[in-house]
Amino acid sequence: MICAPNPPSFGLLLRQVRDGLARQLDASMAEENLGIGFTHFIGLKTLAHMAPCTANELAQAIDQVPSAVTRLLDKLESLGCVRREAHAQDRRALQIVLTEQGRELCARLKTRGDAVMDYAMRDLSPDERALLLSLLTRIRDSLTPP
Repeated sequence: MICAPNPPSFGLLLRQVRDGLARQLDASMAEENLGIGFTHFIGLKTLAHMAPCTANELAQAIDQVPSAVTRLLDKLESLGCVRREAHAQDRRALQIVLTEQGRELCARLKTRGDAVMDYAMRDLSPDERALLLSLLTRIRDSLTPP
């Protein structure tokens, strides 16, 4: 008797989806020819909502170690997307400011990201997409401490 393989576990399936999306997003971001990828997009997108902020605040927001965020910021600064400025309240700290060029790149990358998401969900109806997002939001919220 041949046994049918078990379906992937919920956790494995989520990881596979995340990894597949990251690969597709990296490939799309590479078309900008700027040496940036998915992680840079996440950094820019987060900065668009919370800048000015410190590098530590950004590291916490995107769940990265400070050394990785320093490298990310070095790359974004070399592209003219961010500036490091003296912090208004803490003389020892720097704050990260998103430049106009950074906002423009973030918008271009968001368009690319939206296209990848649309491609990934191309076989789902609008109702199925809404249901999937609703269910994932509920699961995320149940795992978030109060």
